[in-house]
Amino acid sequence: MGFYIRVLSLVGQFSLLGSLLILLGFEFQLGTTGAPFAFILFCFLIVSFLTGIVGIVVGCFGSFNDNARRAEFLALMAACVVPFLLVHLIVGAQNFSLREVNDVTTNIENPPEFNQTKDSRLAATNFSQFWNFLRIPERVTKHPTLSTIEVEFSCDSIVPMVFATFHYLGWPMSFADRTTNSIQAKASWSFGSKVNDFVVRTSTLENKGCAVDLRSASRHERRDIGMNILLLDTFMTRFSLEFEKEHTRLCSGITESHDVKQLMTK
Repeated sequence: MGFYIRVLSLVGQFSLLGSLLILLGFEFQLGTTGAPFAFILFCFLIVSFLTGIVGIVVGCFGSFNDNARRAEFLALMAACVVPFLLVHLIVGAQNFSLREVNDVTTNIENPPEFNQTKDSRLAATNFSQFWNFLRIPERVTKHPTLSTIEVEFSCDSIVPMVFATFHYLGWPMSFADRTTNSIQAKASWSFGSKVNDFVVRTSTLENKGCAVDLRSASRHERRDIGMNILLLDTFMTRFSLEFEKEHTRLCSGITESHDVKQLMTK
């Protein structure tokens, strides 16, 4: 039993330290390299979490020389579970995916265009061939559930909602690249490093409404581990709240205006 406890302790310490270092790297801007840090983080999180779960079971039911050593071992194994739970709380483990996706849009027939070409947006192209199994062909894919959003508001009233959404999410907008009908930003699931390009396009409809299309793309040519779909969902969740707030404000204004008119006629 002592041998297995030592192995679990070593694996737990290594995976825990690796997970924390990469998480800190995301927050404090990882350097531009060819290493797929998101995938590496995912592997460390899985190893750390499984080690922690097995270790907790061993710590509860295994035999130890003294209770102090058992408590120390259980504390280490519990710490190994924390990074995975933290990322799950922020991202959601169910959103991780190894599908061949790294550029996702709500309009596959006419996707929004970025202001830079694909080559100019790539963060790094000279990465090790060891990671070739993660490389995928360059193509835009459709979001599995989201499609073009059509609203009865004018596009001029939609743009401030987009600004408010980006501001709330902490995604810096590229004002220098903004055109008359699209707004581009740097997006990420973490609070620090902004590693994905995100664009919102607004188009006026024939019935005077507005169509809103979204697109999120990674700055590499590898699987995105499900992050672009997550970013689109995250934007839509917050944008829906901004839309509801504006809709409530306008309805309240209409009601107040109607009440004033009734008072004036009396």
